Amino acid sequence: MTASRIRWACLAAIYGIFLFWYGGSGAPASPEKIEEYVSLVAQRSAEESGQGKSPGPNDTDAATQIRRFLESDDGQEFVMLNLNVHRDSPEYKVQREDAQTIASAAEAEKEYQRRVAPLLLMRASHPLVMVKPVFFIGGIGDFERQDWDLASMVRYRSRQDFVEFILTPEFSQNVDHKWAALGRSTALATVPLISFATIRLVPLLILIIIGLLFDRTFSRTR
Repeated sequence: MTASRIRWACLAAIYGIFLFWYGGSGAPASPEKIEEYVSLVAQRSAEESGQGKSPGPNDTDAATQIRRFLESDDGQEFVMLNLNVHRDSPEYKVQREDAQTIASAAEAEKEYQRRVAPLLLMRASHPLVMVKPVFFIGGIGDFERQDWDLASMVRYRSRQDFVEFILTPEFSQNVDHKWAALGRSTALATVPLISFATIRLVPLLILIIIGLLFDRTFSRTR
């Protein structure tokens, strides 16, 4: 095997490892795993409620929602659509020393995003798009208020990855930045039907470019 073929084989192996890690097509959660997750979410919700960290009285029952969410699990990746409205100023139910320098609700949400980003990335989850709505054009039917401040779509490798993410101690320690920032929010789990925002092509193109550069460099040194 020539040196060039060895290099391309190594690059192909690297891409294969990436695809395996990035996932997006796995097995659904088993009934036993669902019960385990629901129990842990209920326990976490009770702890946060006792500490005054829950979003508010209108928050849906987390354990019930997680059960319904996992019972329809297909093992595939999904995209969470988040629609947020910021408060006039951040409101922390529990005082935090690291919140003293946060002057606005938008800054509080950015602080939450900064702190949980590593938790998402290690689970091959990441934002796809984040936009600021500027004008509500209109529509048909009955609408609730449409004064969203921020809309984002986040890709999760699986529903189990999402549940494991919200069960981490780091999420619990930092989610009050999010609740302090938001006066109103909606989180809608969605299944991609048509999408051109595929991250899988990015490392493939990078590795192809690296391979071509290697071939060109080593061919010149001969």
